[in-house]
Amino acid sequence: MGSLAPRPIWREEWGLIKAVNQSRVWQFASLARQAAFPHKRRPVHGGVQMPARDGIGEQTARQRPSPWTNTALVFASVLLSSAAIEGGYRFAADLPLFELVDWRAGKVVRSEYKAVVDPVLGWTLRPWTETDDFSTIDHGIRANFNENTVRTGGILAVGDSFTQGWEVDDDETWPAYLEKLTGVPVVNAGVGGYGTDQIVLRAEQLLPIVKPNILIVGFLEADMFRTGHSVFGAPKPYFTLEGGELRYHPPGLTQHQEERGTLASLVRAMRDGLGYSAAADYLLASLAPNYWYGTGQRPGYQRATYQEAEITCALLRRLKAQTDEAGIPMLLFMQHHAPLLFDTEHSSPVAQQVVACAGAADIRVADQFDSLRAIALGNVYEISQYYSGMFAGKIYGHMTAKGNQHAAELLHDALYDWLPRMTGSAHTGTLSAGPH
Repeated sequence: MGSLAPRPIWREEWGLIKAVNQSRVWQFASLARQAAFPHKRRPVHGGVQMPARDGIGEQTARQRPSPWTNTALVFASVLLSSAAIEGGYRFAADLPLFELVDWRAGKVVRSEYKAVVDPVLGWTLRPWTETDDFSTIDHGIRANFNENTVRTGGILAVGDSFTQGWEVDDDETWPAYLEKLTGVPVVNAGVGGYGTDQIVLRAEQLLPIVKPNILIVGFLEADMFRTGHSVFGAPKPYFTLEGGELRYHPPGLTQHQEERGTLASLVRAMRDGLGYSAAADYLLASLAPNYWYGTGQRPGYQRATYQEAEITCALLRRLKAQTDEAGIPMLLFMQHHAPLLFDTEHSSPVAQQVVACAGAADIRVADQFDSLRAIALGNVYEISQYYSGMFAGKIYGHMTAKGNQHAAELLHDALYDWLPRMTGSAHTGTLSAGPH
């Protein structure tokens, strides 16, 4: 008599049992569906009504939107999301909500009508440019008032866009306000986008032309950073220190051919279109400046050296030797971007290094940092009147007319003992400027 112990179920048998059970479940589901929807007939297979799966597929197909509808929905979603981001950014940044502005083109400095290529400096302002609020005369010097000749024997001011006076009228730059205070002609030779190397070269070019009695060299902290580049928006000169000596490298001003082809054209067209988005401009300028500001295969920014502080100090010493030989007093004027006033108690380390080496070279220094920081800490809305677009995410926001008045009053105080030899008497100029 066989053993009564349960016989092991082999794999094949278990599969058969499992298939039978699944079939019964399927049949039960089919009967339940037929009871619930008696008006729908099911195909018969092997004596058993099976679910009409093709019918379900047809119904699903009828409900599924067409590819064109999907594409339109995606496009509408992207468009609405982009509009929401753009509007939110403009609202948060206090920018005009509905103004159509090419934000990118406004920052591509060297491609604008105000600048021309210079074989020594890289670029300079175009002479005899005139608009409603901006005018230049010979050598690309910006006019303060209505002068049409280069005035000699006064004060020569060189620097970057803070000296040139971006975002203000001719008579609202700090050189113009300083001229009102002193009664002495102040020649505004500032050029936007310059590094400290270009600023010094500009001074050396104009000293024999302007023949000033005082030289003011305006630096911004960002100018030192630019000095380490051979391309900064456009080809520029740069210096290296070799054996302790300065070596000049001219700007690479070779003719450049843009990439051609459908893909390159589409990429440039997309960039040009995105230029009208303030949010895209803010993001791409930070993440991909070469793509955003560059032209074709030429990079918009290219590093050449990391010794910008040392090179700047060596250039200041070289310029000081020239002004000493000519008997011209020289003053270094340090300016700063607004965010730095809140971030640290002192100016940046590189700015402090340059100020220290200028003092060691017996160059007088006027620094705007402490006085502006005191205003910023006292009332953040007060300091916003000194910088354009301070709450609009504009890291490079320039000084307003009020900020330039503050700069002129600070410089007037720093030049006080030098002015009598130019005017023949002590000068006590005043301006109706705000607190400083």
